[in-house]
Amino acid sequence: MVKTSKDIQKQYQEKFEKYGVDPKSLFWGSKGAAHQRFRQMWAEIDFNNKSVLDIGCGFGEMAKFLDKRYENVSYTGIDIVPEFINNAQESFPHHKFYEMDYFANPLGEKFDIVMASGTLNSNFGSDGENMEFRKKAIKVMFENAKEVMVFNMLGAHPQPKNEGESNVWYADSLEILEYCFSLTRRVLLRHQYHPTDFTVFLYPVVKMI
Repeated sequence: MVKTSKDIQKQYQEKFEKYGVDPKSLFWGSKGAAHQRFRQMWAEIDFNNKSVLDIGCGFGEMAKFLDKRYENVSYTGIDIVPEFINNAQESFPHHKFYEMDYFANPLGEKFDIVMASGTLNSNFGSDGENMEFRKKAIKVMFENAKEVMVFNMLGAHPQPKNEGESNVWYADSLEILEYCFSLTRRVLLRHQYHPTDFTVFLYPVVKMI
């Protein structure tokens, strides 16, 4: 059965009703699991004085860490789950948060850094549907990034086995990487931190004068 973004939204809302403001509502095993992914981004990107768009921001955990570690960050968080956005806005009133399906209707604005952590893991049904969603999302995000777009994703190469009824889907990291190279030749892969998770950075090609 092919799922829609509304189906995915409902899954998160059911988790939130059960767990409240907790990593389990975001399908994270713990805060540490999310922070492990964040550290891959910090290792490569200087967020100081940058505009940042965080797609699938959840409760705004990334905003808290950017506030602690960097200066003058203009942060915008987006999520399809209204409960998440309401909590994030209450916790970080100095930042912007929007409830919307960004991949269907992107903001008419570009950001220095566009990021997605844990956002591209949902199982939409068939392998074809899952790859189509991921490729479209990557393309949309990259088109709206001025300096760098970064995302993490469940998967590896060879591709891990997927269970049909699971809420998450594991990608073939090599297939994803090849697609990224179709968008830009400036691509960086980090996959040393976890056996079934990887992070990819895409940089626009700068024309040399």
